[in-house]
Amino acid sequence: MSKMKANTSCVALLVDIVDSRGSDRSAAHAAILDALPQLDAAAALEPLHPTVGDELQGIYPTLGAALAASYRLRLLLDGVVELRFGLGGGEVRVIDEERDIQDGSAWWRAREAIEAAEALENDPQYVDVRTGIVDGREAANPLAPVTVQLVDAQLSRLRAGTRHSLHLLLDGVDNQRAAEALGISASANSQRVRTNQLRILADTIAELGKLA
Repeated sequence: MSKMKANTSCVALLVDIVDSRGSDRSAAHAAILDALPQLDAAAALEPLHPTVGDELQGIYPTLGAALAASYRLRLLLDGVVELRFGLGGGEVRVIDEERDIQDGSAWWRAREAIEAAEALENDPQYVDVRTGIVDGREAANPLAPVTVQLVDAQLSRLRAGTRHSLHLLLDGVDNQRAAEALGISASANSQRVRTNQLRILADTIAELGKLA
């Protein structure tokens, strides 16, 4: 992996496993390693990668790029590993280039964001929140944190097969090929998309991916 250079305006992404103590960590780690190459590494300043324990981290030029990576990873691992995400907008400083040790406000805020998301899970009114955002950049969008919570809430209401349909929709797979991949009829998949308003959800996720 190439060494990250200092950046005064970027987004750090932290990912951890929900209820890691109660899961098969070896199986979860293997599934995550299989999924990571399917993310768009070119969209990252530092691609998402495992660090200590059950945590992943990466650095992105925009909030949208970080969110796009988080949603893709979440859907790739749906039904296998449940993840929590913290995104922090700010600065990254390289303290030790040889050992790739970094610091800076983007990392502090990403940690604050993931801890806030974890805390919200204990509140019955926010139990399905899996994504936190703390953005101190000039480009910060004040609607982003609440919008991602709405997306989290909607994703939690979908059945596993429906989330798979959403994944294929986000990947631009047409209805016939999506139905074949899912092992259902084209009409059944089309009805699933309509009934669960997946087009609106997919459009929202796509627009979040364009945020500065």
